Amino acid sequence: MTRSVDIPYPAEETWAALTDDSGPAHWTKGVKRLTWTSPRPFGVGTTREVETLGGFVLRERFYRWDEGHRKTFTVVASTRNLFRHLVEDYVVESTPDGSRLTWQWAGELNRPWSYLKPVLKRLVLEPTARSHIDGLPAHMAAMAAGR
Repeated sequence: MTRSVDIPYPAEETWAALTDDSGPAHWTKGVKRLTWTSPRPFGVGTTREVETLGGFVLRERFYRWDEGHRKTFTVVASTRNLFRHLVEDYVVESTPDGSRLTWQWAGELNRPWSYLKPVLKRLVLEPTARSHIDGLPAHMAAMAAGR
């Protein structure tokens, strides 16, 4: 699954929003809490935990970190045996009108969840992805208005 969104803020501000202390928990439906478990400055090997509204916790490890431009993680542990593999990749690029975020998600569900993939994709994964990526510009606008 791939989504892109144009954001009317410079790439540096988009990157800062993505690496904020609670990051996507501010604007992604279904995400209750995000906790960086590594100290700053972040880089390859950085870890964090994401808790969903249902109490599902994912532990993530970043294996690519190009400061200000790209970060990629894989899930290394979770409290529920839902995913066999899960990877997310974020790329931030400058554009004439601000920046563009391109996000890719790839995952493989464990059984028995794999049998429900079409339903889970339609009811959970795709709506979460939309709010995760499409919600970022509105979050950044609200942050800018509050400055």
